[in-house]
Amino acid sequence: MNNGFHKQVMHAFAERLRTARIEAGYAHAKDFAEALGVEPPTYRYWERGQAAPDLTTLTRICRLLKVEPNDLLPLGRHARAGESRGRDAA
Repeated sequence: MNNGFHKQVMHAFAERLRTARIEAGYAHAKDFAEALGVEPPTYRYWERGQAAPDLTTLTRICRLLKVEPNDLLPLGRHARAGESRGRDAA
């Protein structure tokens, strides 16, 4: 995998995770880590983009934050769908 792309994905995931946590009412990373059942330093690695949770943990994160995985992952699907509709309409 392209190292630059990997860094972009990790950075986007980290920012989206932090935003979703705050919007869900967890003001502090430590509080969310405890609710999730992981060590706070582990969780902080995810919010810094230095590591990523496994799929099982990602599922638990989404359930606790009441978000879909696509809300946290920078898939770009919505932009591509909008672009193709725009071309079809022209």
